[in-house]
Amino acid sequence: MRLRRGVAGLVIGIGFWGIFWVWFGGRGEADPDPLCDLIEEDPCFVDGVFEISCAKDYQRFVGYVNRAGKENPEDEGAVAVDARLMADVNMETEERYALRKSHPYIRQAILSYSGTFDGNGHRITWISEAGNGMFVCLERDGVVRDLVFEAPSLVWDMDEYGVGMLCMMNYGRLENCETRGRVEGTACYVGGLAGINRGVIEDCVNRAEVVVDSLGDYGAGGIAGLSKCEVLEGESEEEPIIPEIRGCVNYGRVRGTWEAGGICAYNDCADIYGCGNEGEVSVRYQKGYIYPEEPEWYERAMAGGICGQMGWNRLEDCYNKGSVSILEDGVEDTYAIAGDTLFWIHTVRGCVSLKGTAKGAMRHESVAELTEDEMELWLLDHESVSDRGNNWEFDLEEAKEKLPLIPLGVTESRLTAGREEIFLCEEFCLRSEDGYSIERISPYALCMEARGDSDSRLQVWVMRVPGGLTDIEAYLDEYGNFVKDTGHEVWLGIEGSHWLHPGQSYKDDVHVKTVDCEQSGQWETWLVHYRDDMLAHAAVGDEYGMIDNVAALPLRHSEVSGYEAEWLLLFTNKGDNYRPSLAEVDDVLKNFTWLPCERKVERGDCLYQLAKEYTGDGSRYPELAAVNGLENQGLLIPGQTLRIPEEWLAFYAETPRKTAAHEQ
Repeated sequence: MRLRRGVAGLVIGIGFWGIFWVWFGGRGEADPDPLCDLIEEDPCFVDGVFEISCAKDYQRFVGYVNRAGKENPEDEGAVAVDARLMADVNMETEERYALRKSHPYIRQAILSYSGTFDGNGHRITWISEAGNGMFVCLERDGVVRDLVFEAPSLVWDMDEYGVGMLCMMNYGRLENCETRGRVEGTACYVGGLAGINRGVIEDCVNRAEVVVDSLGDYGAGGIAGLSKCEVLEGESEEEPIIPEIRGCVNYGRVRGTWEAGGICAYNDCADIYGCGNEGEVSVRYQKGYIYPEEPEWYERAMAGGICGQMGWNRLEDCYNKGSVSILEDGVEDTYAIAGDTLFWIHTVRGCVSLKGTAKGAMRHESVAELTEDEMELWLLDHESVSDRGNNWEFDLEEAKEKLPLIPLGVTESRLTAGREEIFLCEEFCLRSEDGYSIERISPYALCMEARGDSDSRLQVWVMRVPGGLTDIEAYLDEYGNFVKDTGHEVWLGIEGSHWLHPGQSYKDDVHVKTVDCEQSGQWETWLVHYRDDMLAHAAVGDEYGMIDNVAALPLRHSEVSGYEAEWLLLFTNKGDNYRPSLAEVDDVLKNFTWLPCERKVERGDCLYQLAKEYTGDGSRYPELAAVNGLENQGLLIPGQTLRIPEEWLAFYAETPRKTAAHEQ
């Protein structure tokens, strides 16, 4: 036995006087030291396994392992003795050794363990108001299996490590274990089983309440607080051991300050497979001040059914049935499965959530929302229900909460009243493509979508934001041009704009387009925003396409007011998470016209030809001459600006010309 050699060497090293001091020195009237003999002489040590039947047996086992690990740290086998639970053990009510807290080895927790602790289906009930769980560190070779662990109140209040019921740090394996009760940590990661997981947790269940109740860079998870790889001495940095959480389910309530997940708060360089959450997940605040002394440094709330925040990793075939919420009112959102799913290179596949559980669900993840019946079918057979992402349905009322929308403030012209294919007001004219209709949904929005039985799922929402949200002129380039940096600042100037898009916003997500408007014949400038980076493509893959909306702001420029952006067009696919066709976006952009509609004369233009183009009747050219006060109707000068009558826009019916969109 490795541990036998370790302990034997330890006792020889201590010597007689060392043993005498351990037995009697400093013990006073307390019970004799139960570690006076080698572990192999303990009656519980049977065929190389330490059998635990009561609280005293457990304490002796802890004492042997802690003494061996502390006083003979070079012998790796010293902390590798196997143990088997032979009965339920209640540390709260059963008789224990009456030892002082100053005893060097006998504590509740095992400091470092590399053996196999077999719970044998039995339960350990922890002492109330305990400071930490069963193990401080479960080493690479350590295994804990088939154990039920219950802690009525486990509280860790130090700014260090993580805390979990079974272990603070797991480098080994936790298998088929169950935790119950309550665990709370201050200034650390907290998990139902492990505070920090760097090994494997498989087929485990948490029923305990998990709480983090302080500010900082940490969170709460039903299974583990943080799951992240770490390369130990002697291990390969090129091929690190990737932590896994597999086949686990959380039923307990999970509460964090700003970051929480049903399985883990933060999952980075680690994998999660086939796990589920059925407990309530919540965070207290809209923002997490990860450095409390630096209030300008903060993270947005991260609350997810499986994990609050993702890094580089894989997350597959997981489900959520528990409610996910942020308790503080504000604009941040929750995640049905996981947050930041498009921020790093990783895979999220085959995950589903019970419809309505994530309050304010974001479009940042590819998640199928299922009814209760569909969820039951999925749990029986994943292939029986589609896992295509569908957890996005644009909600105008939610948009009014997240974005600084104001009423449209326009009146539809009598020229288009009652018509579906065109909307004309005092500020703009919007025409739809064939098969689409435009409807005023509320005082806050127009909606363009396909009519009848069309297969198109495209929706275009026209909304208004206050002008002057960003001083556009301050961000023009040195030549006074509108560029990506300018567009990015305009986008960031819209409070809550991140709600419309996956992950963080970068200037490369902004596309400055000049579009040939069909009705004016002029090049209009648009700020178009959608994710277009390698990380986002790698995260989603090509099966369905990018997860995204497309948002566009038409830019108006005048010598008096400069650039202005106050109309917001949102392009979304109805009923799923995937980006609309960019060709469809361009078709809509070229059919949006500022009023008054002005057209510059090109060489060869004449009033008759222009009248025929807009109305189909060239003989109406005197109307165009009258609107523009032209005395010589036969003389047009290239570059001259003509105003197109609104009546002509309302009846503009020529087959759309081929147009181009140029992008900076």
